[in-house]
Amino acid sequence: MKTNSIPSENVCLGSADFSLHHLDHLAVIGYIIDAPMVCDAELLYQTTKKYYPQVKPIYIHFHQQILDHIALNYRRVFFSVAPYRIDLSPLIEAFYGKKMEFWYCPHGNSDKRLNHFEMQEHAFIYGDQMEERLINGGHMPYMKSYLRTGNVRVSFYHKFKSFYDDLVEKEVFAKFAKAQTTYLYAPTWQDCEYSSSLFDASIPLLDELPDSINLIVKMHPWLEQNQPGHVKLIQEKYKDRPNIVILCQYPLVLPILERTDLYIGDFSSIGYDFLRYDRPMFFFDSEKRLHLRENDSQLHSCGTVIPTDQYMQAFQFIDKHLKQQETLSEKRKALYHYAFGEELSFESIRCALQDSARALAAPYQK
Repeated sequence: MKTNSIPSENVCLGSADFSLHHLDHLAVIGYIIDAPMVCDAELLYQTTKKYYPQVKPIYIHFHQQILDHIALNYRRVFFSVAPYRIDLSPLIEAFYGKKMEFWYCPHGNSDKRLNHFEMQEHAFIYGDQMEERLINGGHMPYMKSYLRTGNVRVSFYHKFKSFYDDLVEKEVFAKFAKAQTTYLYAPTWQDCEYSSSLFDASIPLLDELPDSINLIVKMHPWLEQNQPGHVKLIQEKYKDRPNIVILCQYPLVLPILERTDLYIGDFSSIGYDFLRYDRPMFFFDSEKRLHLRENDSQLHSCGTVIPTDQYMQAFQFIDKHLKQQETLSEKRKALYHYAFGEELSFESIRCALQDSARALAAPYQK
């Protein structure tokens, strides 16, 4: 299951906070470039072992030893926590006299801000949309290099489809009392632009759920960290509903979307992933959200926005507007292609990284 890459030069650095969703992106990169996943949190270590057995996890028991392990054994660090480069690179240079390449791996495509790319020297990006947003937003000059990956998670999922389909069957779909039409509600976290619909829409939505529909609620992991009371309330209130499954610290996305008939979201990157399936999409857009940027809700043009005065009758609204979703098919296909482009082979990504490594080799020698 391993791939040919640049042996013992690459390492993926997992996050120690509530960022299990990073694994669904970073582990794929780790598989492609044959890099182990280093982490100092037992939860991340066990999650990697269970859900991404294609990648070797390395558990560092003491946080202080991570720098030692990385600086002494590798040359490139791949990560998804935006500040890691500016936090760790100076320490490695100061204590080990070594300048390493830090490669930022984005954890999803969305209409949220991209300012965090200004912290990076090297980064992966998805397709035309992200590249143009980085250029137009003035973020590109901060980086020395970047490589496109397309939506590599799709290729990874299809390569190991039976494994992942079996997992979500046991852990998600088998929890429903019966098989029937399945909707997914995926609220994002409450960022600085107030993007989350959890506080305004979640309880009315779940209260009004018809018995004829199964609903998966996939919480952004940071919601449980930042709003634990609200998340716990929802878990307790609906735990006995036979047609509701609530996922809080669950990394897998695509095998769930494969069996989802209709998507309900706000500004989560999962919405962009769902475009690939060309199925109905509905969105909550809170009145509190700050609309400050051009195209800051581009995804919403591929579905129907539920007005705030319809939150108490969301499913009636969805039924009423379901037919018009057929007219949005071409928009969904076009935006997906704009966001991710053609699927790239793992080999082409490895070769691009090797070309970049050769170009940068001299300045990064010990």
